[in-house]
Amino acid sequence: MRVLLDYTSALNQRGGVGRYTRSLTAALQRCRYPDVEIALWSARRSVPSSACTSDGAGEPRVRVLPVPERWMTVGWQRLRIPLPVDWVAGGADVIHAPDFVAPPHRAPAVVTVHDLSYLVTPDYAYPNLRRYLSAAVPRSLKRAAGIVAVSRSTADDLSEFYGIDPSRITVVHNGVDPAFRPAPDDAIHRALAQLELRQPYFVIVGTIEPRKNHLGLLRAFEALSATRPDASLVIVGRPGWMSEGIMAEIDAVMRRLPVRHLPDIEDSLLPALYTGSVALVYPSWYEGFGLPVVEAMACGTAVVTSDRGSLAEVAGDAALLVPPDSPEAIADAMRMLLDDPVRRRDLVESGLRRARRFTWEAAALSHLNLYRSVAATGG
Repeated sequence: MRVLLDYTSALNQRGGVGRYTRSLTAALQRCRYPDVEIALWSARRSVPSSACTSDGAGEPRVRVLPVPERWMTVGWQRLRIPLPVDWVAGGADVIHAPDFVAPPHRAPAVVTVHDLSYLVTPDYAYPNLRRYLSAAVPRSLKRAAGIVAVSRSTADDLSEFYGIDPSRITVVHNGVDPAFRPAPDDAIHRALAQLELRQPYFVIVGTIEPRKNHLGLLRAFEALSATRPDASLVIVGRPGWMSEGIMAEIDAVMRRLPVRHLPDIEDSLLPALYTGSVALVYPSWYEGFGLPVVEAMACGTAVVTSDRGSLAEVAGDAALLVPPDSPEAIADAMRMLLDDPVRRRDLVESGLRRARRFTWEAAALSHLNLYRSVAATGG
């Protein structure tokens, strides 16, 4: 069985769908089933070193198509040119589109949907992307032989907003990369010295955009600082779409409170940054999964996150769940973890157990089973 997987997002996006695609690909390649070939294609003209598989095995083999990505998207999704990807990139028994939208195809296709933020929280979605996904995703879902949702919450959204029969949806949770584990004290000290940070600190990790609720976290941290001026807040992530107002507020708060913005740090420093923190605070308005939550748990980090949707599903009882529209509740949770080391230790231990449920090997096996089912039925 030959599976043709679109690797474009793995080359274009450092986090989010890019990380999902890289980690899943690496796990699929580690499975080494003799009857399965995972063939990768991309519209990019070169494979940068950052595209290395997560197990350090080096750059994966990617068939690079001669057409730039933008032209390919316009041709396939806007002009609706019916040129099947399996004619262009080589034959396949199954096509896997890991980034919401599948190109035209002859072989049966599997499409991964990570979230429906452009429908659930449309005010926080970039208008051009919202219009594109609103048009392209339904077409892909209609033709898909298999649909992967990364959480039960996303699966429920697919049924609610698009009327998808639940029997067509396979829920496959994301995994945690093995690199995310509790860091030793010396690694924490080196990372904090390199980043010029001091303890105690809270951390938020992710692209800066309205849906992540950085503004609510800043309000919460201002309230916390009134009684705990020793605590600091570390914001890790690059500015994303519609982030101008958020960045202006971050800059303003940094001038009067101990807040640091680290737009671009090495992935190798994240485990130590997580482990050395009081907690990850992740009060997002909406997520399809919430990978930083389980990555932080795997590093032995307490977690404060939103009580909504997939975040409550993924975190379970191993995190403090707070309403994202209440900076006061977020501040109270942060204060509790500073003042109650026993409660924090309990959350760390339950989080470590929780994180063990999410592995890329299990995700890869679920995908392989779906590929086989789709290939056997011919879509």
